[in-house]
Amino acid sequence: MNRLNAVCFAAIGCSLLSTAALAADPFDALGTAGNYTLMGIADADSGTSSGFVQLGSAAHVFGDVGAQYRIETASGVVVDGDSHYGEGGSLHGGTVGGSDTMLSEADWSGIQADAWAAVEAAFELDATLLSGAPASACSTTPTSSDSVGSLHLVADRDDEGLSVYEIDGCLHLADGETLTIEGTPDDRFVVRVTGGLRMDAGSAIELDGLPGSAVMFAFDSGGWEGDPWAQITVWESSIDTGADLSGVFVAPWMYWQLGDGTLLPDTRIIAGGVQANIQDMHSTGSITGSPLEPGDDDTDDTDDTDEPDSDGPIWGGHDWCPSDDWLKASAEDSSTGGGTSGGSGPDFSTEEESDDLGDLHAVEDGGSTGKTSQGCAVLGVEAAGLLAWMGVFAAGARRRQTN
Repeated sequence: MNRLNAVCFAAIGCSLLSTAALAADPFDALGTAGNYTLMGIADADSGTSSGFVQLGSAAHVFGDVGAQYRIETASGVVVDGDSHYGEGGSLHGGTVGGSDTMLSEADWSGIQADAWAAVEAAFELDATLLSGAPASACSTTPTSSDSVGSLHLVADRDDEGLSVYEIDGCLHLADGETLTIEGTPDDRFVVRVTGGLRMDAGSAIELDGLPGSAVMFAFDSGGWEGDPWAQITVWESSIDTGADLSGVFVAPWMYWQLGDGTLLPDTRIIAGGVQANIQDMHSTGSITGSPLEPGDDDTDDTDDTDEPDSDGPIWGGHDWCPSDDWLKASAEDSSTGGGTSGGSGPDFSTEEESDDLGDLHAVEDGGSTGKTSQGCAVLGVEAAGLLAWMGVFAAGARRRQTN
């Protein structure tokens, strides 16, 4: 359990003590891996096309490309940024605008670790669960044609300002189906997927109101020969467009195949291995964690002047101390044997929510499911002729993997 504890002493004021940080932000955890527009990061010996990137002749990547093992580009390919590869080397028929450089094993290990850390962080968060298509729909020889249908996801921020969803199974969008993610530039979405990705021609992942760098799709599985993989179907003449997808796709164990006509207007793909017969691939904006902090939703018991709405402390803020009157009342309660259950202060003798706490709940002991809100526990102690000191404010933020 992650906890943020503030201890307030009547004689010396208040201090805020952090015993552990809140859950890691997957966007921050992505680190150096997030610098690439397209990358194959899996170990070379972990399956066909692992650590390998191959670009077809019409590809133009507006950014950096990396492959832990080897990069191959056909004649006509343009990479505007850098091309980084491993011991397998590079074979370029096209042009590289930046440096064409072999990175060390240590460099690749660090980049790979960042990609893994982002996925791990994503799967530690609480999530709203959505049903996916059967995993068999995302295998190299699919036995299911079921899809998830069109979906519309909106912001539902947690304590770190993240809106987290889980698609349990294969994310399969059929022709004409769209996954729309709607938010603001301040929002960060994490969509974790337990299966693979399949997008038929004419399907789309569209972002409304926020850039691709603010939406992360995290895949915790993948491989080759029947394992979940990502297939973006080749454009067909009977359909007006190929598949259209935007966002940051982190699938460090998954093989990706992107067909001709795929639209990548604001997209980064950090995969295990990639074969891409694409045209233009753009990525806009740097990847950063949520700019929002706990309490930014203005749900604490304060008004616009940052003053408490009652005689109690400003529980929603970090810099607080009980008022003199509130302390006196608590001290009187303590001296008369009333504990903390009487007087003008709120009752914290149980784990039920107090009306004076707004959106704060008592910290729960035990249990491993669900997400607990911030909580308070107050202890009054008689101090030899002086005012009692008030103690322990604990804000617990627990994360679980949604199964």
